[in-house]
Amino acid sequence: MTSIHIKNAFVATMDKQRHVYPRGEVLIEDDHIAEVGKKVNPPRSPEYTLDAMNRVVMPGFVNAHTHLQQYFRGVYELMGDFFETNLPLEGYRREEQMETLGAASCAELIYGGCTTSMLIYTYPDGWARAVAQAGNRCIIAGDIEHVDLEKLRSGVFEYLPDKRDKAIRRATDLYTNWHGKAEGRITTIMCPKAPDMAEPEVYHKCKDFADKHSLRMTTHLSQSMREYRQVMKLYGKTPPQHLHDIGVMDEKLSGAHLTYATEKDMQLIQKTGMAILHCHAVENPLNMWIDRGIPVGFGTDDYFHNMNDLLREIRQGQMTRARLVGGADGMINDSRRTARPTFYELLERATRGGAEALGINEQVGSIEMGKKADIITINMLNPYLTPTREPLTSVLLYANPGDIDNVICDGNWLKKDGEMQTIDVKKALTTAQKTCDTIIDKFFEEHPDQKKIWQNRLPH
Repeated sequence: MTSIHIKNAFVATMDKQRHVYPRGEVLIEDDHIAEVGKKVNPPRSPEYTLDAMNRVVMPGFVNAHTHLQQYFRGVYELMGDFFETNLPLEGYRREEQMETLGAASCAELIYGGCTTSMLIYTYPDGWARAVAQAGNRCIIAGDIEHVDLEKLRSGVFEYLPDKRDKAIRRATDLYTNWHGKAEGRITTIMCPKAPDMAEPEVYHKCKDFADKHSLRMTTHLSQSMREYRQVMKLYGKTPPQHLHDIGVMDEKLSGAHLTYATEKDMQLIQKTGMAILHCHAVENPLNMWIDRGIPVGFGTDDYFHNMNDLLREIRQGQMTRARLVGGADGMINDSRRTARPTFYELLERATRGGAEALGINEQVGSIEMGKKADIITINMLNPYLTPTREPLTSVLLYANPGDIDNVICDGNWLKKDGEMQTIDVKKALTTAQKTCDTIIDKFFEEHPDQKKIWQNRLPH
């Protein structure tokens, strides 16, 4: 039996009772948490003892909605059109490139403390191989959509049966080949992309497969006005109402974004127990979702998997919403109440909340006896974090991935004393750069109009 004894730490367990131990200890045995509290009983000679003085110890982040799309960087930010740039670029990836991009993406997630991620991608096998080597935990989905992405640039939805069948086959093969593999760190989920990009037949096939194999489902939902208009055109209903009426909305479904949801949509979501995966949209009514008891997890979405920045962006979004209805400054400064969501609640949603939204909270999301040993430590000894009277507040407001000096997943060190342990980062990043250049060069070669827009917006 291997063991890791963490002592002298500020331990934020993120459990339901919100236990915090300002001078606490954690004992890891093999892949699980054996003890946590003010004091634990380590073996006489633990394999490793971490003196975590001046460190916050908390569960690893559960990144509830991600895509392997970092190859957009330096292009999408300058152009910013989802249908003109993002979706067409997706058509230029090749299956054989995914393991290369996967290694770089694993490095990004681990470096930033995401011990668990839910990832959706068209060619998921390469990503699974990367995860198996990197040591992180991942719920993987084969992205199922069957729209001609080039025609979609012009607003034309053409549904392609052959593309549909291949996507479904990749998703089901992913389950056969990878579910429960890599010591159980890799599991799978079914993902019809969105109600405008996958017809009801796809949702029904995914639902049947998921029920047969005890899997969950996820989908993008009410993420754009184009989706909203297309679903209204086809079915005369909003996207959530459409999924409800075809029988796939339940407590095993999670929907990402919900930016254009109506009040009736929210009532259906609340009634059925569906979870919401909240990403970057600052206008979303997070507090309303929480007040209704809807499970909510946070996800970084596509090209920048930094949970620290995401949490601050979500907080800023809620402040902006409150200000627009006449209340942010008063809400924050009123000593009789606390701004919502609180700093603690945001960290809670990024850990246990994400696990609950994905149905894996019995395994991960908090530091509790018997759960998986997925733990990060944050070094507070830098001028941006210390001095502070309340470490968790400072972590939420000021910490960055570089402050996360240790990442443990399944009881194994993935990042130790600031150094990555399972990935040759230089090799992964330089190889990924070459792959990204190949993808973007090909895209620009066949889309000179997009290249011209990009060149005109370059700052140099």
